[in-house]
Amino acid sequence: MLYKWFNGLFLYQLEPSFFYTRQDLFTWFFMQAGMHQWLLNNKPGWILFDALFYSMPLIYFLSLKYLKKASLAIVLCMITVNWCYVQCYTLYPSNSIEGHIAWLVFPVVFLGNSDKTFSLLFEGLRYFFIFFFASAGVWKLVQGGAFSPAEMSGILLYQHNQLLTNSPGYWQSGLFLWLIQRPPLAYLLYLSAALLELSFIVGFFTKKFDRQLFLLFLLFLVMDYFIMRITYLEVSPLLLTLLMKPGRENTIKHG
Repeated sequence: MLYKWFNGLFLYQLEPSFFYTRQDLFTWFFMQAGMHQWLLNNKPGWILFDALFYSMPLIYFLSLKYLKKASLAIVLCMITVNWCYVQCYTLYPSNSIEGHIAWLVFPVVFLGNSDKTFSLLFEGLRYFFIFFFASAGVWKLVQGGAFSPAEMSGILLYQHNQLLTNSPGYWQSGLFLWLIQRPPLAYLLYLSAALLELSFIVGFFTKKFDRQLFLLFLLFLVMDYFIMRITYLEVSPLLLTLLMKPGRENTIKHG
């Protein structure tokens, strides 16, 4: 929350004035409600949505401590708020929905009142995370990017065209241009990322390498920020599924 606020990434700081339509069926149904249109040029609405979104985890925590009977209802409210906020937030030209996936799925583990249900949901979240990351590597194979030596150079040129145009003297601009002009080296980075993502497939068959997968994902986060200037820090809560045992008491104690 603090990181996003300091970087001007709250809804009221972005001040959305237009949106684009994603090509997925759920988004189309969601857009029928018109909430994203209501929020356009609506400062009170932005502030209200920001306040709800970032306060819900604290409200849930307080409900567990002081009003446990209401905790399930608050979890349902938190999931609803998260889905509405993330859907609207990513319909505006600001961020991709993939980077907010943890906000959408992680609160689901708190729906269970018993340790057994919590464990099953936590375990399911681990497999979802493995699928989420491994499927990115499979997509690179299916789309043919992993077999195209010029793929990464083209991606870098598209991703950083504004930086290269507006700040050609910046050190990162020089680095990106250097990589763009060397397609084989840039392709090696792309292939390494694909292999790193595909390595998560092992998590479907064993948990023996979960610690190694945790470190690989941290490496991916750092390199994605350094090379692509993409911040996927909000996905990092899913890393807990690789570190902690899937039991409410054991998870809290282990953490």
